[in-house]
Amino acid sequence: MPIRISQGLLVGLPGADPALLERDLWARSGGACALCAEPMDPAGEELEAGRDPAGGVGAGGLQLSHARCHHDVVDARDRERLAAAHGDDAAAYLAARGWTRSRRRRVAPRAPLLRCGSGRRWTWLVEGTLPDGSGVQLGGLATSYADEGGEDEEGRFVGPEDGETVWTVVLLDADYPAIGFATLARHDAMDDVVGDDSSRRRVPLESAAFEEAVRLTQAVGGDEQALRARFTPAVQIALTSRGIPLGDRLEADTGAVLAARLLDRGEDDRPHVPPLIDLLGDAVWLRAVLTGDPPGRVPEREELRALALGGV
Repeated sequence: MPIRISQGLLVGLPGADPALLERDLWARSGGACALCAEPMDPAGEELEAGRDPAGGVGAGGLQLSHARCHHDVVDARDRERLAAAHGDDAAAYLAARGWTRSRRRRVAPRAPLLRCGSGRRWTWLVEGTLPDGSGVQLGGLATSYADEGGEDEEGRFVGPEDGETVWTVVLLDADYPAIGFATLARHDAMDDVVGDDSSRRRVPLESAAFEEAVRLTQAVGGDEQALRARFTPAVQIALTSRGIPLGDRLEADTGAVLAARLLDRGEDDRPHVPPLIDLLGDAVWLRAVLTGDPPGRVPEREELRALALGGV
C-alpha cells in the first residue's frame, strides 16, 4: 500500500512498525481522505500520513489523506464553508477579515509578473494583515501589450495583437533575501523556452518527477545555491504532490512573494472566494518554504492554514 510516512512522524513513534501503521491508518480511514472526504485509491494514488489536529486515537494520532490534499493549505471543506458563509463573491469575505480597498501597492518587488507587458493597471486592490502581522495585498492585475508589445511573465516577447491578460494576484510581505527573483509554474515540455532576454534561467533539481511537473527559474546572477537549499528533496516531493495548476504561477523577489492565477479571456475579474483562498494558501506556503528556518523544511500545514484563513 503506497502510503508515505515521513521520518519526522516516525521519530515521534519509537518502535512503530511502518507496515502495521499503514494497515492501521487505512483501516481507520474507512477509505476516505481525512481532508477532502473523497474516496482514496491505494492502487492508483499517492497517500500520505499526517498529524491529526484533533489528536486522534490509535495510529499515533495520525490521519490519512491524499498526498495532494496533505500538502494543500486550504482543503475542500474550507472552501465549502467559506462559500456558504460569504457567498461566491469575495467582497463579504474580505470585509469579514477587515481588509479594505487600497490605492497603492505596498511593496515594489521586481518579480516578473509585476513588471511584464507594456502597460499594467489594477482593476481592484485590497490590503490588510495576516494573523502574524505581516502585510497582504490582493488584486486584479491587467497587463497589456499595446502598440509596441512587450515581455510576458516568462520573459518572452508578446506582440500587441495578444491584447490584455488579467491575473488575480495575492502579494505577501516576506523576508525573502536578495538572491534574485524566483518563479514556479507548471512545466510544459512543449513550451520550454525561458526568457528571450536571458534574464532568467531554469534551476535543475534532483527529482525527475519535480522536473517533469514544475518549472523553477531564477534571475541570472542570483544565488542558485541559496535557492536550491530551500528546495530540498522533501520540498520537491511536497510540490510535486500539490502540483501547480495550468495558468497559476508563484514568484518571489526581495521583500515579497506572490501567487497568481491567469483568468480566461472574458472571465469575470471580480474576486471569488474559492480561488482567492487557494491563492492565499499558495502564497503562505511558498513564503514558509523560502523564508523558513532551517531552510528546506516542509512547513506544518495547520500553522499555514491558520494564517491563510485567519479564523474567518
